Amino acid sequence: MVVVWAGIAWSAMTVRSCFAGLASGLQEHLAEGSESRDLFEYHRNRIAAIFASQPDLPLHQDTVVGFVNGFMLSGAYFVSDDSVQQESMFPVLGGALLLGQDLPIDADPVDVTAGFSFFERAAPAMGEPDPTGVTRDLVCKAFSMAPDAPMTCASLGGFCLGVLYTAPYLTGSDTGPAALLTAAGELARELAS
Repeated sequence: MVVVWAGIAWSAMTVRSCFAGLASGLQEHLAEGSESRDLFEYHRNRIAAIFASQPDLPLHQDTVVGFVNGFMLSGAYFVSDDSVQQESMFPVLGGALLLGQDLPIDADPVDVTAGFSFFERAAPAMGEPDPTGVTRDLVCKAFSMAPDAPMTCASLGGFCLGVLYTAPYLTGSDTGPAALLTAAGELARELAS
């Protein structure tokens, strides 16, 4: 089955539900030449460059779904509602959609440990795990919102990149986002063991 949104043909078998949902929500903003589309392209290129700077993270739809999860979760909890910062985050989602739509879905069967070296390199910068488990639960809940994209070391690495991408939009302490990064690292270590 092929569905067309905003001039983009989507096969239900070749795109994760996260991207199908984004395409539906951003339909009117995806038109070629629109001001929104130009901003989406800008963020698409920035996000692609960030992934390119992390060669140990495989780039496929699942890692970009992880990016969206991290970006959305960090934005929801650590960016003020109805702020200029929150409004300016919107084009990032379009950028992630444009990047993710053309990528393959992770291999079948999924290698849950692919990308773990990202966390090995990041380990010295990670803090102590949240003893209450709240941030860990938030990360798991974010992944449960996109149930067809598995939580793997690679998608958790994408999650971390998404959290880091919120840095320019944060107006307060970076303690919360840092705790999300640590929780993602903890989950990745468990998957790799």
